[in-house]
Amino acid sequence: MEPKSKNNRFEDIARHAGVGTATVDRVLNERGGVSLKTMKKVLDSARTLGTRRVLPEIDQRTLRIEAVLARKHSAYYDRLAKAFQMATSFANIPVTVYRTHIEDDAPDKLAAHLRDIAGYRDGIIIYGNNHPDIATQIDALAGIVPVLTISTDILHSNRHSHVGINDIGAGQSAAKLCEAICRGGGQVLVIAPEKHAQSLQDRFGGFTEFFNAMDKQNQLVIIKREPILDHTLSKIRNTVLQNTNIRALYSTTNDDMLEMLIKSTQGEKQRFDFVKIVHDLDSQTITHLRSGLIDIVIDSNPARQVLRAIEIISAHHGMASESINELVDFQIFTSDNIPETYF
Repeated sequence: MEPKSKNNRFEDIARHAGVGTATVDRVLNERGGVSLKTMKKVLDSARTLGTRRVLPEIDQRTLRIEAVLARKHSAYYDRLAKAFQMATSFANIPVTVYRTHIEDDAPDKLAAHLRDIAGYRDGIIIYGNNHPDIATQIDALAGIVPVLTISTDILHSNRHSHVGINDIGAGQSAAKLCEAICRGGGQVLVIAPEKHAQSLQDRFGGFTEFFNAMDKQNQLVIIKREPILDHTLSKIRNTVLQNTNIRALYSTTNDDMLEMLIKSTQGEKQRFDFVKIVHDLDSQTITHLRSGLIDIVIDSNPARQVLRAIEIISAHHGMASESINELVDFQIFTSDNIPETYF
């Protein structure tokens, strides 16, 4: 048995517990970033060695999680941010969620922020673009703190988990609806996303692959989204005016450009009288569902994604079941099943 001392150093406790001194410091000073299993090991060693200090109570521990959000001008971003803001009210574990918003065109700043906070958080949840600088920084933190991506993945990052819907499946579901609409003839106007968000690329890939597999790719009229909204809007309007064969429109996202397009069609219902399928609810899309300007919305349920991500981090620290599914079901809404409340 180890002799007891009233003045144990962190090195003694670390040696006894089989961990590093930095881990002992995090546990005894309640800095976070340590699993519940390791925390118990350190506290047991401290008690065995007779450490003279008040030791933390595991049962009273609150998880400290940081949500790092690449700021985007979209309804979905607003809903996800609100879900993180309200997370403590619907999570069934003690948790504090810190939120940091960084512009989506500053991946170097986002990567630097991840590095700065890693030692002070029990988990990090990232909503960001698929960028190599961010992926490299996540990989560097893999052994320090669980890092999750939410809603859109960051490839080659060695992240702990990705929480989101099956975006490829969501795109395929939209494709099946459009193919059925055009089965008697007609084409689908598809607004292709920019290459920043992996989730949008997956939706677009699932949608186009369905038509390719059926050898019906000639039914797709694809317009690439451009950084300048007016340019994309002009291309869409010109395409619709020149092609009377459009039967459906599909957009992988719900953003300012799409909202401007929908509003601009209000006075030209005859020319834009085709089925419109878009992603994710907000107050405007609900209004447009009710008025018939939009027909179908495929929703990603960001509140459920936030809760799932918190559960995964809590499981990592031994505070919840470890068998947690990373996928969240997407939902399809029409004017007949609009939810009473959502965020």
